[in-house]
Amino acid sequence: MSRRLAKLALPLLAGWFAPAPARADTPMTFFMVTDPQERWVRKTVGNGVEDIYAAGEITEGTTDRFLAFVRQNKVEAAEIHFNSPGGSLVEGMRLGRVIRTLQYFTTIGVYRPRYDPNVNPDLSSICASACAYAFAGGTSRFLDASTGKLGIHQFYSDEDSISGEAVQQVSGLIVAYLEEMGIDAKAFTISTIADRNGMIWLTPDDAAKLRFANNGNEAPTAEIKLVGMQPYLRIEQDHYNVTVRVLFGCENKRIFMTFGIVTNPTTTKMLATNQKRTYFELDGKEFLVTPGAAGGQARDSVMWINRLMTPETLVQVIKANTVGAWIDGFGAVRWGGTLDMPTIRGKIADYATQCYGNGKTN
Repeated sequence: MSRRLAKLALPLLAGWFAPAPARADTPMTFFMVTDPQERWVRKTVGNGVEDIYAAGEITEGTTDRFLAFVRQNKVEAAEIHFNSPGGSLVEGMRLGRVIRTLQYFTTIGVYRPRYDPNVNPDLSSICASACAYAFAGGTSRFLDASTGKLGIHQFYSDEDSISGEAVQQVSGLIVAYLEEMGIDAKAFTISTIADRNGMIWLTPDDAAKLRFANNGNEAPTAEIKLVGMQPYLRIEQDHYNVTVRVLFGCENKRIFMTFGIVTNPTTTKMLATNQKRTYFELDGKEFLVTPGAAGGQARDSVMWINRLMTPETLVQVIKANTVGAWIDGFGAVRWGGTLDMPTIRGKIADYATQCYGNGKTN
């Protein structure tokens, strides 16, 4: 949709709403822990990311109140926990764009001052309708069995006489917004199945397929590179807390897999010095364990773990859903990252077939 059409349609959007069915609510408010000591602890444990809780209906001015809250509390990095039945469609998208600009994360849940292993209050929380568009603004969008529910349905207007052209314009703006946020536009088509009094609750799997949720993981990329005249396969995946870089090289019909965890020179040096063992994981199970201090090598900002692959071990790697590389050496704490395999296993198999020349990875 062109910028000109978007500007023309914005006045129409002011009257468009999409609240959850039959639930009165108060305008959205924001909360976070402000005690300096407790805030420092939570921020340290959260790797610099703080928690902001957003509860209530999204109304005109919600975004401005959110920005004022962020500035007042000097929040640099945050995860927004939504609990909202919906509200104004245009304000939900505006809030989502601000969250994306700030590079914040989003999830669904409520504040709990004390941890109780027998209670999960997040399960009773929702982010429905217009809230889903605000949720879409997160760079990392978390939805799983432990969070609240994400709901979408058909938008509507509080005005009785709205032309078909206006409906098309608003629909176009919603689709454009979803694509801008990196979400499959099919989510809009699915939302039209439920009317204003209904709701489609997305399962975590459905949300992941539509890219409404990514749980902090961008899709991996894979491409063939050349060093000299030798081709190698380079795969990279960004997670919310780490970037992994995996290289597959071929030498004399042998394949080497080198798993890199990207950090900084100081951290890689510390990891290399303190490592007690290194290993891969296939779907959470340890694989190709190397004890001692020689399993991983630090090079500039990347910690590399290298293994020679036999055809048999490579088949196991290709068939896994996740492949991880980890370094032990800090007591109960380990360090590493994972690679999601479903979308790139075919490229690894193709590369291996070319290397072996006889299809042994089939």
